[in-house]
Amino acid sequence: MEATNDLLQKKKKTLWINFLVIFATWVPFVFISILSNSITLIAQMLMGGAQSLSVFLSLRTAQKSVKKQEVLISKEVVNARIMVFVFFVSFAVVSFIAIKRFFHPKELEFYASMAGVFGNTIAVFVNFYQWRKNLKISKEAFSPVMESQWTLFRIKTFTALTAVISILVYYFVPSVILHDYVDPAFSIALASLILYSAISLLRKAKFVAE
Repeated sequence: MEATNDLLQKKKKTLWINFLVIFATWVPFVFISILSNSITLIAQMLMGGAQSLSVFLSLRTAQKSVKKQEVLISKEVVNARIMVFVFFVSFAVVSFIAIKRFFHPKELEFYASMAGVFGNTIAVFVNFYQWRKNLKISKEAFSPVMESQWTLFRIKTFTALTAVISILVYYFVPSVILHDYVDPAFSIALASLILYSAISLLRKAKFVAE
């Protein structure tokens, strides 16, 4: 019982940190993404809002678990499925915007884009740390919520890294014709990772539910 309570407290604390990290990094990117014209940054901003909500719901479940001194697997499965839904919606939105940009390319705004590079460089390390931390807790005792959390931060790590690389490549590619398609191409790659993560998490949540 004591070991279970310790694990529940650790999950609750970790989810609080997850929520604060996601929300704190999401707010400034709302402005940066809109000003930059970068699809990757816009996709990142849209996902951040949805992810903040899903992590908050997971946090609420963890708080109820601590209060009742038991792991609420059924609620964790529901929250994991909500996260899967967020991933699928993110995939659809990112894919739609990226495909549209292929036909209607736009120039990126330099200073806002560089602000995005700076912020995402920091985000890569922060998200990677949260990814490994959540994965460690999930391995201690399998939990649909923690499984969804480390999957989320893996996506966020690669999202931030993709944003940095795509913007830098955009400005360093000499061909004007090619660099118009750098941003949407990286966004399509990111959408593929999101889809893969959604399917993997859905399978694990289904396995636990059964």
